[in-house]
Amino acid sequence: MNQSNINSKKSIIQNIKNFKIYLNERFPLGKNSFFVLIFTLSGYIFTGLLYNSKIIKPTLSKEVNRVLLFWDKEIDKVPIIWYKFLPLFIIIFMFFFQLRITDEFKDYEEDLKYRPYRPVQRGVISLKALGKIGIATIIIQIILAHVINPKLIYFMLLVWFYMFLMTKEFFIKNWLTERILIYALSHVVIMIFITLVIVKGTGYILESHFLETLYLSVEKYGKNIFIGLIPLFALNYLNGIVLEIGRKTRRADEEEHGVQTYSKLWGKKKAAVILSLLFAVEYFLVILGLSYTYEKYFLFSGLVLLIILIISIYFMIKFLKKDLSGKIVESVSGLWIVFSSMGLGLLPYFVFSLIK
Repeated sequence: MNQSNINSKKSIIQNIKNFKIYLNERFPLGKNSFFVLIFTLSGYIFTGLLYNSKIIKPTLSKEVNRVLLFWDKEIDKVPIIWYKFLPLFIIIFMFFFQLRITDEFKDYEEDLKYRPYRPVQRGVISLKALGKIGIATIIIQIILAHVINPKLIYFMLLVWFYMFLMTKEFFIKNWLTERILIYALSHVVIMIFITLVIVKGTGYILESHFLETLYLSVEKYGKNIFIGLIPLFALNYLNGIVLEIGRKTRRADEEEHGVQTYSKLWGKKKAAVILSLLFAVEYFLVILGLSYTYEKYFLFSGLVLLIILIISIYFMIKFLKKDLSGKIVESVSGLWIVFSSMGLGLLPYFVFSLIK
């Protein structure tokens, strides 16, 4: 092996190491994989439950023999077609990774000035390299979309278009950066488009399954689930805001110069109160969403999530009274996001599946 080949191999190994450093610091794979899996699976199960209760159940009288034959009398069962669900999960995971990459481009100058310790700013990895990785993920997403249904790409385009607008700060950067709340509210809209990809992806997966087993036209009955999906879209949007406020609410000695936070903007108490109110609103969204599915799910999730809500608000009060670290707020917000997402179908679905 000549010297140039050796150098090339060393360079590749070093680039991989650098990318791993970047991921560990800016996009930890373990934590993000868990969050995205919960997010995707929750959307999939909830959408599936709506298909069952709003599409399959009303057609029982017409196709009862075929339904009972192929559905094993379990009308609340949601088939997880893993070879199609996993591509959907990877597509959603890559959207969140792309958001991290676009943030690196968008915030480069500000981070260079106020957060020079970050990996891009200290030269661990370049924006050019991240850009190439981002393009590679898009190609992978397009390939995976064909496993589910090529039509899914049309909805993925909405995510990429909005991501582009976010990167450009909607072409009103100076005005927007001076208004942190409007900034957050406008950027979190992308959660609606990502949720749409999950919903449509689930629809294509279930449509394929139902057409094979139930000979049922999802296109014909799909409109029946539209109203039931509103709580899912609203929950995911608000959870994006909870995440944003939760990670930017800190104790006074934790504030960084030049970094705008909600504890600076509103004060620590107001930020904690607003988060608690968001938790409460989301609780009722989950209850509303489950009211479109099955009574046992409604009752089970309502009770479990009520306990989680009380615990979450308790820690918010403790954060204020004991002057605890902002990490408490971030952790509580993260756990609330997980439990509220799981509460909208996923948690009761698996609990009752185990009971059966």
